[in-house]
Amino acid sequence: MHVNTEDPGTVQGSFAEKGVVLRDATLDSYSDGSSHIFSEFVDMDAIRRNLGQSASSFTSDDLENGDQLSVLFNLYKLGQKKQLKQLLRQTMWPADHMIRHSLWTSLCRHLLKADGDLYNEMDKELFGDDVMMEDIPLPGFVDQVNLTSYHLSHEGLHLITKIIAIINHTNPDVSYSPAAFSVASLFLHYMGPSDVYNCLYALLTSKDTRYLTQTSISLEASKLVLRDLTKKYAKSAYVHIVRQSSNTEAVFENWLWWIYRDLPFSYLVKITDCFLVEGVKVHYRAVLAILILYAKYSGKRTASNGEPVSVNISNNISRFCEKMPVDVTKFLKIAFGIRGLSRKEINRLELKHEMYINSRNLVQSTKNDLMMRRASTHSIGVPMSRSFSGPIVMQHMKGSSVLTPDMLHTVWSWLPARLAVCVPELLFTSEEHGTSLRTVYSKIESRQQTLFFIRNTENEVFGAFCSASWQQRKSKEKNLSYFGTGETFIFTLYPVKFKYDWVGLLYEDIPNTANMFLAGDTSILTIGGGRGEAIQLDENLVHCRTEKCDTFDNDPLCEKQDFTCKVVEVYGFK
Repeated sequence: MHVNTEDPGTVQGSFAEKGVVLRDATLDSYSDGSSHIFSEFVDMDAIRRNLGQSASSFTSDDLENGDQLSVLFNLYKLGQKKQLKQLLRQTMWPADHMIRHSLWTSLCRHLLKADGDLYNEMDKELFGDDVMMEDIPLPGFVDQVNLTSYHLSHEGLHLITKIIAIINHTNPDVSYSPAAFSVASLFLHYMGPSDVYNCLYALLTSKDTRYLTQTSISLEASKLVLRDLTKKYAKSAYVHIVRQSSNTEAVFENWLWWIYRDLPFSYLVKITDCFLVEGVKVHYRAVLAILILYAKYSGKRTASNGEPVSVNISNNISRFCEKMPVDVTKFLKIAFGIRGLSRKEINRLELKHEMYINSRNLVQSTKNDLMMRRASTHSIGVPMSRSFSGPIVMQHMKGSSVLTPDMLHTVWSWLPARLAVCVPELLFTSEEHGTSLRTVYSKIESRQQTLFFIRNTENEVFGAFCSASWQQRKSKEKNLSYFGTGETFIFTLYPVKFKYDWVGLLYEDIPNTANMFLAGDTSILTIGGGRGEAIQLDENLVHCRTEKCDTFDNDPLCEKQDFTCKVVEVYGFK
């Protein structure tokens, strides 16, 4: 269905022909003028100065509020989400337009099921009636340096502090969401505190679309995602940044604040119209537009006014945002004119970089732990053992048909530090449990991590450390879907001892296929992927194969790529 964004009445007529009843969403209580466009918690004098105009810029003939809201939400009800996105992208309501009060609350209620009265209940339970703002500490998940409130009054700030504190109480899993304070402050311009809480809660708990980062790792990953997107979709801007900075990652450090702190208020409000439907993809588009314009105008600005340019590129971009040289219509045209950028690509990049950061942190933690052990054992003159439970480990694996004590010591030295102090538990051995892959899964899938040891008919010994539960192979609709983390590694033990780590620990620019760690179904078990499988076991452990793969950039683990298992042992940790 084609949507005529210049004539909402035409669209409404098309819905009427389909027999859809449109509900009048006009804000009757606001029909007396402009004084109620913003909530009572906004400092009106300050917001007028910020907008450079007296509220409000709309007239009664300007926009048909009821018609437009009806059109928007009937688009959603009819499943026309693409048309809904286009209508929101193209319709330029001013920041002080009365429609936005209903628009944002309704978007959150329709799309994110943001409703209820939990805020009032929690307010009474946690704070009572007499608590002062100074007595409510801000939780650690907000950015204490960037507390942008967009000209809220003292009472407004008091409410935001309450809302954020209640969010912290009801969402304990949120460890770092720096933009939450800014988003809540923006919401309070157009809705009451209960609706602010409901909308913010909905953004944080949304499962279908990602809106706000909730951990420091996801925020760190977002910087790398933006770097990759800039390299692909804003090449001239990326070249400009590389020429001006020796540390490109540092340039993107404050990318979120270019939007929530530096852009003019009217730009932020319009970005939020689209953000509530499309999620974080809108933020990435907005920042790409900022970088494209920065690269275009920064040279001209310096040449024309002689203004010195700081060596801190991020600060230069911040100042550029404050004095954005194009109007919001052109800005959004550039942002949404970037072709090919999809949510799927963003999700893939986020997953890749979060996995890389997690694995990098774990490896660093292991190195630090090992150094501390070395220092500790050296100070008391005791020879260092990689495992605190070495003798116990030897005892528990004494009956292995695959491993010698020397092999075991080698593998234990490769394990993550938190597991090297655990006791191994034999979960499966083909000598006792048979050679059915179904039996392998039934014995091992309840464990979070597993160690595979394989001795083939040529008496070569090799295997893998699997960093995730094999239960996860059932979590996706596809029969064979990859899962796992960058802790996974493969190794050979005889005739040569060698460990192959995930390539993401060594290189940043890796193919997507290098994130293929573990996969399996009833007919096959695979470790490593991308142009080959490091280990591939068939349903009877007979027709098996080892190849070079992208995940580990390994050589085949035995001399003949096609092999038959003589013994397979799988261990868990307890």
